[in-house]
Amino acid sequence: MKQQQKRLYAFTFAAFALVAALLLWSMLLKNLTAQVTVEKAETPEASAVSSSPVGVEPLVPVGSALPEPPTIPAAAQEQRHAPLMPSLHFAASSTSSMDQRREELLQWEIQEAYSLSIPSLSIRSPVFLPSRRYWDAREWDALERQMQVGLLYGLVAYPHSVRPGTKGTMVIAGHSSPPTDRARQSRYGQIFAALPTLHIGGQIILRTATDTVTYVVTETKVVPSGDTSILLSERDDESLLTLITCYPIGSTKERFVVMAKRME
Repeated sequence: MKQQQKRLYAFTFAAFALVAALLLWSMLLKNLTAQVTVEKAETPEASAVSSSPVGVEPLVPVGSALPEPPTIPAAAQEQRHAPLMPSLHFAASSTSSMDQRREELLQWEIQEAYSLSIPSLSIRSPVFLPSRRYWDAREWDALERQMQVGLLYGLVAYPHSVRPGTKGTMVIAGHSSPPTDRARQSRYGQIFAALPTLHIGGQIILRTATDTVTYVVTETKVVPSGDTSILLSERDDESLLTLITCYPIGSTKERFVVMAKRME
């Protein structure tokens, strides 16, 4: 009898020990699971804090020195003026890499469209064509900036110009002297410096992807910087070309204008 009681006590003690061990392991597993969950929850927050510290401005990527094309306030749009001739006072960053050039031209909706050459002056340059966005919206300040970006890379046709060789007027502007540090670093900062020496009868050649059009100079003149009549010609009986640059060299006081018509 005593031996049976001892066995019963031993079995009972073993059962209690097993239950206690199971409870202990259960508590340990719960604590471990909770700790792992907390660590996982805290990790993204720590990463976010380290990658975006409070009060630190994000770095501006190289090649994005130019601002986005400006939106003219409604109040300013109500005070519309005549189209601006290039005043050549657009400030920008240092000389562009090819990547920055593509970015700027794309950002300002400018595409390389033609090439122009004046054999007698040894002038040859790409001609860029801006979109009509600012011209059609009559946002002259934004149009001015758009034109100035294009002038860093060559000559620029006004967006309302007709295509080379078609009836109407094509108006192309270019620098006669570099107005900014950035323009001074551009090979086109004084592309039209010799334009005032072009004589009547001289030839101007425009090339497209599919055609070559030759114009002959019929007139040259100097006009005030605010004279916009040369931009707004409505003649459609001939194929005409107008070239514009600042005059005298190094000044924006006036404009030297070359007028030409297509050579038949």
